[in-house]
Amino acid sequence: MSRQRFTYQELSEKWGITIPAAKQRVRRAGWKRGKGNDGIVRVLVPEDTDQIETTVSPKKLLESQILETLRDTIENLTDVTIKQAQRIDDLTTALLDSQQQNAVLRERLAALEARKSTEATLPQKPEDTERKLQQGYGVTLKRIRRWLPFG
Repeated sequence: MSRQRFTYQELSEKWGITIPAAKQRVRRAGWKRGKGNDGIVRVLVPEDTDQIETTVSPKKLLESQILETLRDTIENLTDVTIKQAQRIDDLTTALLDSQQQNAVLRERLAALEARKSTEATLPQKPEDTERKLQQGYGVTLKRIRRWLPFG
């Protein structure tokens, strides 16, 4: 069985893990390590370990899928929240405009009611009443009085 020498940096790149994780794997596997004259630690790795378990466990795969789903959901909710905040702003503006129009209309209504009440309290002139009767019925009060038995 032949062996190859790798640095921790090379192992971490080969396996796609961090350097501390590579050191931990070497310790767990019990492979021999040695420091060279240049001060760099090299590990004797057996050749049949090229296919070291680098696949992600089903549990971690499920966790990553759940995290991705959560990220998508948060992004969608953020978009919806922004749209709803804009809609609230639009509706608030429309409400304030309606309140202003309502106040103006109330003032006009109060002015019209005040004008109507002052007109109703003023005594009407008898000529106006007679003229209205003539226009409406074509008869004067004098003619009406002649037809009445007590008049």
